[in-house]
Amino acid sequence: MSSSGGFSAAAAAEPLAIARAVVFSPIGGQGLVEQAVRRIGEAIGLGVLELGERLPPEAELAERFDISPMTLRQALAVLREAGYVETRRGRGGGTFVRRAVPPAPPRAARQRLASLTVEDLRDLTGFRQLVAGASAALAAERAGQAGLAELRALVELMATPPGFPEFRRADSRFHLAIASASGSRRLAAAEAEVQTELSDLLALIPHPEEALRLSNAQHRAVLEAISRREPDAARTLMESHVAGTSDWLIGLRLGKVGS
Repeated sequence: MSSSGGFSAAAAAEPLAIARAVVFSPIGGQGLVEQAVRRIGEAIGLGVLELGERLPPEAELAERFDISPMTLRQALAVLREAGYVETRRGRGGGTFVRRAVPPAPPRAARQRLASLTVEDLRDLTGFRQLVAGASAALAAERAGQAGLAELRALVELMATPPGFPEFRRADSRFHLAIASASGSRRLAAAEAEVQTELSDLLALIPHPEEALRLSNAQHRAVLEAISRREPDAARTLMESHVAGTSDWLIGLRLGKVGS
């Protein structure tokens, strides 16, 4: 994903504006249809696109991806056939998100976890810690009211989620919303990439209700620090929050946590 640094007023004007710009940035090389399918699928899976949400118009989306309209239509046809989007005709029509992209099967996720070394996991989760902490600190300085309202809504949704898949999508969207509120395309791109890389592994972590409540209490604490415009506190709280992911995954990798 292409990206550039620097603060953008879009972060204050629209929640997830920068994260959306990252996901819908130009693609290139071979397999453009497959790349477009993957990008849109990632946007759905990460919660950048919500269920029932309308995708940008085809001409606009093709321009953002820097691909031909025909290539985009082929990608949308694949997603329609898989049941992830649907196209409605007439006034108010367009292409809409129909259902979430399911996580990788647990067996495949366990095999991938087994293929990673403890050093790999520490590197990946340590990088996420740095990205998430920096994003929270900048969001405390730059987040607009729309971004704060989005974060509050997500925290409330995670307080009473219909189920773990819904919690996981809201959790991903929460972290991406903070990265977007930071105003940095580079941080938003890094957060999107690390979320995608960790998605199937995070689904392996045990998620009893008490664990979800604790996780969301940490989300709420990060949000409050951002709302109070306290960058140092926001960074510290966020880094502590995501550090737990590293402990769980390394524990799973070493076989010290039940599969």
